[in-house]
Amino acid sequence: MDPHERILAAAPGTPRLYESNYLRANAPDGSRALWIKHTLLVRDRAPSILELWLVLFERDRPPLVAKREVPWPLVSMDPSAISLDAGSVRLRPDRAEGRIADLSWSLSLSGGTAALHHLPYRWMYRGPFPQAKILTPAPGLRFDGQLEVGAGRWRIDGWIGIRGHNWGPAHTHAYAYGGCSLWDDGDRERAIEGIAARILLPGATRPTPWMTAVVGRAPDVARNGPLDWFGASEVEPDRWRVRSGHGRRQRLALTLSTELERYAGLRYVHPDGATSFCYNTKLADVRYELGTTVHHSRCGELERLLPEPLRGVPLHPTEGWSQADGDYRSS
Repeated sequence: MDPHERILAAAPGTPRLYESNYLRANAPDGSRALWIKHTLLVRDRAPSILELWLVLFERDRPPLVAKREVPWPLVSMDPSAISLDAGSVRLRPDRAEGRIADLSWSLSLSGGTAALHHLPYRWMYRGPFPQAKILTPAPGLRFDGQLEVGAGRWRIDGWIGIRGHNWGPAHTHAYAYGGCSLWDDGDRERAIEGIAARILLPGATRPTPWMTAVVGRAPDVARNGPLDWFGASEVEPDRWRVRSGHGRRQRLALTLSTELERYAGLRYVHPDGATSFCYNTKLADVRYELGTTVHHSRCGELERLLPEPLRGVPLHPTEGWSQADGDYRSS
């Protein structure tokens, strides 16, 4: 087992921390996608909680967003594995179940390829730099089961996606994240993921330039070393483009783009109470070039995290919502 394949927040005495174990999956025909996030917030100025999110994407419809906050005493975790229970919510490496409002899911998870480590050195996962850690323990994961959406039902039959894991004492100042596991040519082994981040270093008043890492499978790609970090990314609200290739390495170009209305806008709370603004779609257009080979998809993930809201995209939950009002569900 990967040494990072465990829930850090389960360890006694864990300091201020956010930790997200999440699932994304796309329908084989590209029409729908799901995103389930289990985010643990260990806080010192407010009670610690589990934030549970379900976001559903359909083409030509606004994303559906639901959220529940679970008090810490009701959350059961295993510090030596990915194992989380919180009432109706259950997450294991091979199973995910849960309910928020009138939405529920029961999913089996199978297959998958070797983990993708976005940080190039193991010490970066243990040490203070960077503060925010990210890896994908299970790319190329198969999802089967069902989603109950009000009175309707989504059949999940051979959807393809990932199980991801990220954590840190605070969210990154700003980033663009992207990935794809489902391609127009039907390849189920190929996976590409990357992140471009602007980091606010201790004592600094301005963040770093964009620092970029791209990793992949089938073929294996590792453009995440120090020589790859700077100068590779062009980041806009609706597009992220990466160009990499120097020395004798193959040229790599990755472009993910979306229309703003495809974004689900989420309010991300930091462990210290600050708020960042996340914009995510699982239906981004993807163009991935490696050497002379070009791959396309309409099932990419594109996510932006910003310190200020992006105009024109609704944010969830609505301002002023609390769990005392009941589970949140967008209309």
